[in-house]
Amino acid sequence: MSGRTPAGRTRERGQLEAEVMRILWSHEDAIGARVVQESFEDEHVPAYTTLLTVLDRLQKKGEVVRIATSPRKVRFRPTRSDGERAGAEMLSVLESTGDREEALARFADHLTARDAEMLERALRPRHTERQRAG
Repeated sequence: MSGRTPAGRTRERGQLEAEVMRILWSHEDAIGARVVQESFEDEHVPAYTTLLTVLDRLQKKGEVVRIATSPRKVRFRPTRSDGERAGAEMLSVLESTGDREEALARFADHLTARDAEMLERALRPRHTERQRAG
């Protein structure tokens, strides 16, 4: 299911939720729906009520937390960082494959040199801890 913007442009399924999450991740503190609305960078800004619906849906999915500062003032913040979300999705895909080695090899084929360096740095402390424990 895709939705139409006020100008008639079609958004792909999940695109509005992804845009709202990107905006929430870009703010350090919890923000209200009006700030989310003002943060859209293109001319196709969703209606305030549409954003409230999206934020409610994201709360039900466990992606955002609703913080009531007064009966009429509500703010939202993500339950996890974008990196945590992406890591969990990558792990889920890896766990669902029948051949982890091939999946990891194909993933590694697409890493830039910088990505590979970051991954190596991330793995070093974990491997050291596991070697000591095992």
